[in-house]
Amino acid sequence: MKKIMLRTIQVSLVLAAVLSFFVCRDTMTDPGNKPDEPETTTGGYVHASGILIHDGEGKNLILKGVGIGGWMLQEGYMLGTSGPQHEIRTYLESLAGKDAADKFYEDWLAYFIAEKDIDQIAAWGYNSIRLPMHYNLFFDENHQWIENQNKGIELTDNLLRWCEKNRIYLILDLHAAPGAQGEVVDIVDKKEGESLWRDEKYQDMTVVFWQKIAERYADKKWIAGYDLLNEPNYDFENSGNSRGCNCKKNEPLTALYKRIINTIRTVDKNHLIILEGNCMGGNYAGMDELATYDPQRNLALSFHGYWGPNTQADLQGKLDLRTKWRVPLWRGEIGENSNTWFTDMVVLCDKNQIGWANWPWKKINNLDGPVIIRPIAEWDKVIAYFKDKSKPKPSAKETQTAMTKMIENISLENCRLMHDYSYAWIDSPLGKGAKPFAEHILPGVIHFTDYDLGKLGESWSDTDYQNTSGSSTNTAWNRGLQYRNDGVDIWKSTNDNSSLSNGYYVGEIKDGEWLQFTLNQATNGTYKINLRFRSKVSGKMTLYADGQKVLETNISNTSNAWKTELLGSLHLPSATKIKVVFDQGGYDLSFMQLTE
Repeated sequence: MKKIMLRTIQVSLVLAAVLSFFVCRDTMTDPGNKPDEPETTTGGYVHASGILIHDGEGKNLILKGVGIGGWMLQEGYMLGTSGPQHEIRTYLESLAGKDAADKFYEDWLAYFIAEKDIDQIAAWGYNSIRLPMHYNLFFDENHQWIENQNKGIELTDNLLRWCEKNRIYLILDLHAAPGAQGEVVDIVDKKEGESLWRDEKYQDMTVVFWQKIAERYADKKWIAGYDLLNEPNYDFENSGNSRGCNCKKNEPLTALYKRIINTIRTVDKNHLIILEGNCMGGNYAGMDELATYDPQRNLALSFHGYWGPNTQADLQGKLDLRTKWRVPLWRGEIGENSNTWFTDMVVLCDKNQIGWANWPWKKINNLDGPVIIRPIAEWDKVIAYFKDKSKPKPSAKETQTAMTKMIENISLENCRLMHDYSYAWIDSPLGKGAKPFAEHILPGVIHFTDYDLGKLGESWSDTDYQNTSGSSTNTAWNRGLQYRNDGVDIWKSTNDNSSLSNGYYVGEIKDGEWLQFTLNQATNGTYKINLRFRSKVSGKMTLYADGQKVLETNISNTSNAWKTELLGSLHLPSATKIKVVFDQGGYDLSFMQLTE
């Protein structure tokens, strides 16, 4: 009898252990989520479930998206200038005339985002889009909602249709609220004397905005949620911080959120509502009652963050808030760093079940975004005078030409697609490994700038490779800031007259750094190798083919003049990867040419 009882106890303990394992496993998959928490909503809509976001089928959903900033609201820095949109528009009118400026802004909305942009976002593997919206596209000059021929609704409808076609989610974000939700003027298109917080009529307009939006899109299942206010930043309590980072109560923000939630829920009980705290979304002090305010319990908290370290400790404050409020987190705006930083950030967010949206989709002549608008000489002149009136003033014709070329250049087919950028966000965090950046066929030329796509230590190695300084102006991680967005330092060639140059070179090479190149076909043969380089010192370099050393060579001092030098001949086995290790750096490299 004792043996039977003992065996029964043992079996019970085993069953308990198995059950415990599955419970723990589920808890690890959904960190902090209680296994018995019910789904918040049903009916096929994205929704909050405990501290996680689920899709319409109740499956865990990590939003991996793009913020299409610059479309409905221009932020000056994306155009190479600064200041709120209305000032940029007034400036263009002063040079080119009102008719030309009106056409420019009409064309901007027509061409900046088109169906092919959404197709590309989906093709790269993103599953969502955050749409920053400007209230002035939805209201007339008398602050009344536009009932017929509403430009904002027309644009949003088109975008939603393209998203539905590509099966990617759309998050609607009120980026520029009536009157402006803060004092950082560029991101809210703030006008002198206006304030969302000092004038109740603007708060009423904001409530109307969300009422109309919720009425129109209440049954749209590819709408993932409503991001009520982008980055509120206001010192409600005279705390001494203009962005409201020291506020302890945040009562006006809480009160407005209550009004909006109530209004949305009268017409839409389906969609996720996303809240951002004061201090650009970082200060939720005094706002705890909002955690349970929504009768649908369908809320998420959004936080933004740039240029800090990607560590669990750096994220812990937001995780503590998630645990306290029992709602999901979404990193609704993030980006403008190096590819390695992006990959590390995504890995960290995946570990903690947090989605994100990188920022922004397009901007002019910069590397840290997925799509780059190519520079325009005429536009540069227009912007130079905007910044400094001592510069030559563009004529009306020159300004009109600049605006026409800008409209041409913002179309996706005329932009430069930064495949390495999106590879760092989507593919590298999944461990997909190195991938060819360019076609390399031997005999032929291999440009050093065209090393493989992939993360640090996988397809390249560089000593300084990301910005964790907390400041956007730190460029120590990339001295050249050209061509690609990894830590590899790349410059434009200004005095290299070789016809084989691609116009760029790798420089600031330090000891021990390396680059890898995948060949498009297995190679077996003997080649002469010519190296295009310049140097002020003597250095060393070693070539490997699929891990086998095939050449070790010295780099001569050329007194910093570009030179093509025959390094000798080498036999390449049937290899697919060439790795170049810079044993002793200090030189610049353009290309290597391999001939039979």
